[in-house]
Amino acid sequence: MFETPVLLEKKEKFGCDVEILLKIIRHGDRDPKTNMLTDYGREETALRARESKLQGQNFDVIHAIGSTVGPYDEKGMGRAEATADIYAGEIAGDKSFNTRKSEALAFDKRKRPAPYNHHNVYNSFLPENFDALSPEQKAKAGVEAQGRLVEYVLTLNTLEALQFKEEEAGTIAYLIKHYQDVSHRLKSGKKALVPAGIHGPYMEYFLQEALIRKDGEGKKIRGFKKLSEIGGQHNVSEAFTVKIKTDKEGNGESLIITFDNPNRPQTQMELDSKVVADLAEKFEKLHPEMRGLREKKK
Repeated sequence: MFETPVLLEKKEKFGCDVEILLKIIRHGDRDPKTNMLTDYGREETALRARESKLQGQNFDVIHAIGSTVGPYDEKGMGRAEATADIYAGEIAGDKSFNTRKSEALAFDKRKRPAPYNHHNVYNSFLPENFDALSPEQKAKAGVEAQGRLVEYVLTLNTLEALQFKEEEAGTIAYLIKHYQDVSHRLKSGKKALVPAGIHGPYMEYFLQEALIRKDGEGKKIRGFKKLSEIGGQHNVSEAFTVKIKTDKEGNGESLIITFDNPNRPQTQMELDSKVVADLAEKFEKLHPEMRGLREKKK
């Protein structure tokens, strides 16, 4: 069967040579008592955006999304959504952009229980004199506590723990799958930036399952056994970027991933597309109510 001129024209107008930079960002530093972004967290997020060297003028669309988890600030945003909003605004400059909430990114929408008490374990790793520390010292202590928590959870191998981590990893896989679908609906030649604000160790659980690297001999390695292999757990306001791209024929290309932090591995890396698709499918079956990402206006 051959393609008619009309079909060829439609194919040329949509989904060809499209690029979406999906930037997965851990929310900024939060006050452990209020769960709100600290001023330091806001400043660090803006700094990370400037360090990225991305320019709003190089994108046709800038669209930020973030978890619906509260409490909300004066703009009606929780810490993850506010992080994405700050990041997008810093890059957009005078260019217009929008920010939306996404239930798919919210940990309080999960259906599989955590095999540990997050707040109790996290707080147990904070120093006893935490309240007396400076904002910078508190942020550093928080990063260390989060790192120890992630290491702890990564070692859990009960059925409950494995199912929990699978759902958490599925959060990001589902997001990637959504924007792969979007890439085929955008006008050909368009370029979009999507900062996505999320929580804690989703990033590490996902990377352990889907990241493809090469060792010193050029052999491909999937995932990691220790966090040190990828430079440790992600700090507050830190991101990795997934490039979702279609070629001139509209076919999806490999999912290239880069770490924004130059101290992490900088060799060319990609995501295992089959693993991403599998995790996304499992997440969607577990959350049929979230089809279409369920983005909400703020």
